[in-house]
Amino acid sequence: MEYLKGDAECKRADKISQERFSIPSLSLMEEAALLSFMELKQKLKKDTSVLFLAGGGNNGADSLALARICRINGYGNIRIYAPDYPSRSRENEIQLECCRALSIPFAEDIVPSDILIDGLLGVGIKGSLREREAEIIEKVNEKDFYVISVDLPSGLCDSCFNNAVIADETYTFGSRKRCMYALGNRKYCGKISVLNPSFPQEVLNDIPSRDISLHDASEYGRLTLESDDYKVTRGRVAVIGGSTGYVGAVRLSAKAALKAGSGMVTVFTDENIISLVSLDCGASVMVRPFEDFFAMHDSFDAVLLGPGLGREERARLLVERIAALHLRTLVLDADAIRLFDGKCNADHLVLTPHVGEFRTLSGKDRYASPDEFYDTLIETGHRLGAVIILKADAVYLCEEKRIRIVDGQNPYLGTAGSGDILSGITASIAALGREDIINAVMLHQLSGFEAHEKLGCYTSDELIDIMGAIR
Repeated sequence: MEYLKGDAECKRADKISQERFSIPSLSLMEEAALLSFMELKQKLKKDTSVLFLAGGGNNGADSLALARICRINGYGNIRIYAPDYPSRSRENEIQLECCRALSIPFAEDIVPSDILIDGLLGVGIKGSLREREAEIIEKVNEKDFYVISVDLPSGLCDSCFNNAVIADETYTFGSRKRCMYALGNRKYCGKISVLNPSFPQEVLNDIPSRDISLHDASEYGRLTLESDDYKVTRGRVAVIGGSTGYVGAVRLSAKAALKAGSGMVTVFTDENIISLVSLDCGASVMVRPFEDFFAMHDSFDAVLLGPGLGREERARLLVERIAALHLRTLVLDADAIRLFDGKCNADHLVLTPHVGEFRTLSGKDRYASPDEFYDTLIETGHRLGAVIILKADAVYLCEEKRIRIVDGQNPYLGTAGSGDILSGITASIAALGREDIINAVMLHQLSGFEAHEKLGCYTSDELIDIMGAIR
């Protein structure tokens, strides 16, 4: 687990390192450049062409220092593009003079190269990009470079969503930044490597102002059972959904809940498709009509409502009736999210929306900044009294004022039915009552990676089987 820092906190870390620990700014910069070179040289041959893009601030100075180290280490096919600025930071001027003294060639514009080092803008920017910088970023993204950003892709910041440099890799200094993981921004960063340019441990351990943290799927712990566990103590799950036009979703959720460890899974569905669902789910899953649920509702540890339910008036009334019941845990997914009126009587409510469904919940189509996105996620969860698992380019789990992010970067999970599987896993883990709900997200991600490694492209049924083996 790693706390994500904001722009102001990154600046404060730099300032504290200099003022309290007497580490000069140039020393931090030199260490950052040297660590970046150690990473970069793994991609360099002596004739690899590299263009170093250097803005006027300390991010540009990082790029210039890296260019100097490359030249000193014998990499001669390099050029610098340093757009004119009315003023440059002191460190930038020093690094620029070093590069000129070494006779490193300067380009007049973005020119073709094998690799581009992006050092145009750092964490210091506020608001929208200036026209000139926006044009430079657009040129970078139009050309066929392998792009490496130093600290963060130019254009990303806490205060605004900008069109940023699309990097293949990012060498970020000290810690990962919150803006990198805000909705839609992860795609700009590519592979992220964290390098510590001699920030003291006290600075790195400083708890940020917001409880937003990054979690790796490797933190997942496999299911452990007590010697006297049996089907009831392993959690009883009801899966409610399905309609004549959508048979598959409800059975995927049910099978996922069973494979994720639940001792008993019962499906409640449209009476017209009971036989189809029964055949598909197998003997381990009981299948009943919708109306039977109301006589049995208090026997379940978790209820999942929504997969394949449809959005007709009958479905809306069903969502309203079930949300009014006193349930232990209610998980809403898919159509039930869009039909939900915000009123719920369950002890615990979990919502698993994708981006479009979250728009319905939050009432917002877009966000002015990463900070506003995070604020909206927290506000929506608080207003609805719910835990929210938002499925996007990263997965965001929001509980009260805490946001935990799982950075899967696994496009192979974008297969039909994958979201139904996640909701089934979530209901199963909630029903067991022994684990943190984030384990549902981690198990889903791990299963996707494992399925891709073993099968390449895979179906949702294959994903369920592999998930069961991991669980």
